[in-house]
Amino acid sequence: MEEGSLKTSMEPIAWFFQIITAMFMVFFLGVHLILMHAYGISNILFQQILLRLQNPWWKAFYFAFVVSVAYHGLNGLRAIIIDLGVKNIKVLNAIFWVVALAVIGYGLWLLFNI
Repeated sequence: MEEGSLKTSMEPIAWFFQIITAMFMVFFLGVHLILMHAYGISNILFQQILLRLQNPWWKAFYFAFVVSVAYHGLNGLRAIIIDLGVKNIKVLNAIFWVVALAVIGYGLWLLFNI
């Protein structure tokens, strides 16, 4: 497979997921602002956060948040590097996925081990 065709075939998919994760992040930010800032200081106490993390719905919320932020941020960085003219896109994509899985894995490990 030629490098140009790989870039051409992967970019629409990456861009689509970039938009989807952006919409998720707007939702997550709205929930965060309402929960943490509209309902008083008691919501940001560590004990309250630990209590909230016992609820499986909140774990699912934070799971989706971690995945969305990691993908969105790292894919944005990958797009900038491609725009700068990197030649070996296959290696860049491999590095992207390794780093993305490591970041998501670490975030999820923290989420489920707190």
